[in-house]
Amino acid sequence: MGKSAGERVNAKQIEAAFNSPRKQDAPYRVWYPFLKALFLTQYAGKEQMQLPLAMPDRLVVQTRWGSGFPLLRRWEFPVDIDLAGSILGRLLDHLPAGNEPLRAGHAALAAALAGYPQERREIWGSFLQHELEPWETWVDSRECGTAPLVFWGRACLRPSLEWSAERLLVKHPLTDSWQQGYCPICGSLPALLYLHQEGQRQGFCSWCGTEWEMARLQCPYCDNRDHESLGYLFAETEPEYRIQYCRLCKMYFKQIDRRERLDALFLPLEEWTTLHLDYLAQKDGWQQPPSPAPAVYGG
Repeated sequence: MGKSAGERVNAKQIEAAFNSPRKQDAPYRVWYPFLKALFLTQYAGKEQMQLPLAMPDRLVVQTRWGSGFPLLRRWEFPVDIDLAGSILGRLLDHLPAGNEPLRAGHAALAAALAGYPQERREIWGSFLQHELEPWETWVDSRECGTAPLVFWGRACLRPSLEWSAERLLVKHPLTDSWQQGYCPICGSLPALLYLHQEGQRQGFCSWCGTEWEMARLQCPYCDNRDHESLGYLFAETEPEYRIQYCRLCKMYFKQIDRRERLDALFLPLEEWTTLHLDYLAQKDGWQQPPSPAPAVYGG
């Protein structure tokens, strides 16, 4: 079954994830004040949101899913640009001290929105694209580079993406027939994989937060299901965290075994607190996959 992370968590659960004893000794604690402010601001904004979402009928949904196509492409999501601007403004005071690229990215995006007030929708909409850098028309990225801009643009739009995904899944619950390695809502690859219940595996979408079941042995990137060419890396001190790699496409995905986890688990936070797994995988020669699935978006 498919679901969105937003259906499972509330503000108290987000707070609890940061207060988990497991997280207290993490090297990422310097980021916690900023991340907590980000996640709680996103959550609060989504709770008040109303967007003009075109709801497909059941036949269209069945046809698309039956053919392996998601319901939306990334640039088709409706977005609340007023909320996005509000999130950007509220997070200024929570920026980590000393992180100049992130601060410069915030300043560049804020300056563009102030300098081109009539084109705010186009500016925000440019961050829904995944090819080239369409925001260059309005945003001066010379001081900050691309990565901080992408972070801010998509972090501020994330509540809109999750809101739409949640409502699509309420209207059209995902069936067990969806076996793709990419998101049934937007066609993006998972940011994280996790094991639950009796060992079933789910993906957590890197774009809209949807969660869906997939095969236990399956590369989300190239759909390889041959156990001889799929493998794992893990640190002995964290056996519940693993890196799944594929020898065919050379990509890797981070995976969490949450079956015996008793502490609060908030997947957007886990994306940040598993960055050491990315280092471990890339040091071993494996590649971080892009967010858009090539089977849907090409490339």
